[in-house]
Amino acid sequence: MDTSNTEQLSVAFLISVFVVLAVCILIISAAIAALTVTWDPCFISTGIILLPLPTALAIQQYRAVFRRNSRAASHCAALLFFIGGFALFVFTMTLGTFLLKGNPLTWVSSLLPMFILGSVSCLFGWMNLRVSRQLRRAARPMPYTLGSKGFSSRELLAAVAILAYTTALVTAFIRSTPRQYAENVSREEAPVALPERARDISFSQRSRGMFAVEFTIDESGFIAWVESGIGSIESRAANIPLKPITEPYTLFRYYCLITHSAGPDKITITDGLYYHWSKEDRGIYAAFDRTTSRAYLFAHSH
Repeated sequence: MDTSNTEQLSVAFLISVFVVLAVCILIISAAIAALTVTWDPCFISTGIILLPLPTALAIQQYRAVFRRNSRAASHCAALLFFIGGFALFVFTMTLGTFLLKGNPLTWVSSLLPMFILGSVSCLFGWMNLRVSRQLRRAARPMPYTLGSKGFSSRELLAAVAILAYTTALVTAFIRSTPRQYAENVSREEAPVALPERARDISFSQRSRGMFAVEFTIDESGFIAWVESGIGSIESRAANIPLKPITEPYTLFRYYCLITHSAGPDKITITDGLYYHWSKEDRGIYAAFDRTTSRAYLFAHSH
């Protein structure tokens, strides 16, 4: 049998391998960083859930390329078909609801990435399946190895590069993770996007999507910020307008999420504006105090 063409992997497949490994390492790094957020059980559980699948996929993809292992390529195909099938299933199940009840721009921004993920995963799975069959037909050991249990210089170089890349990503994710509590910080350190003119920012956050932020800003800046869309996609789609405060309006402050805090848990505003959205166990509340030019935001997702 002529095996001259079976030892060379196609450029398209090698590009897919690079994409798969890069995405897997990105997810693995984010999962490891999530495990360090000890104050939030949701982060820890998310890290535990996310870590196994991309780790298994990265290992098998590495073995398929560097070891020319047909079984590893088959395992990659199975994992990618599983990911792609699940993503396309979610896309199909939710598309009708978004089209009938939601803004088209909303479903495009929310579901298009899911469709792309599903389609690309299935494509890469098919490519791995083809390579698996190609390697089985070749039935030749991988060149450049030092034996069945040895590692080639290329493998060692790739392993060092992957380890360095993962370490750099984990470090970046940890540094970019907002602290549980901070006072008088810049807007870049807040757990939510704030207007450019926001200053003297203080915040706190807890697990289950609870956070509170307050900052100083002028009234026009607060109005523009709220009208640009705050909170989740669901709350923005509701198009709830700002309302003037005609009766005392009370809102939780960031102190309420800090254990043993010396500050008041709530603020009552008599002159200003407020935004109030809630549905079931979710809610987003914002208010502006004209007497102090201070804005407040409190949100919970459970």
